[in-house]
Amino acid sequence: MKIKVKLIGPLIYETGFSEKEIEMAGAPTVEAVLALLAISTHRPKIITRNGKAVALHELLENGDTLAISPIYSGG
Repeated sequence: MKIKVKLIGPLIYETGFSEKEIEMAGAPTVEAVLALLAISTHRPKIITRNGKAVALHELLENGDTLAISPIYSGG
């Protein structure tokens, strides 16, 4: 199964890429993708699948796009 991952901000430097298509076996969860990418689970982040918010335990489908962004604040 192929999943497209788009990263924003400092996550690009943490992983070394801004956009990548990855291939995973079976039906992985969002959490499994984060583990594969070695993205810290302690950093607050917003994760969307195909433009809609998604929970860590949700199963992904072939062709899904995950966008992962750290939470920013300020004015």
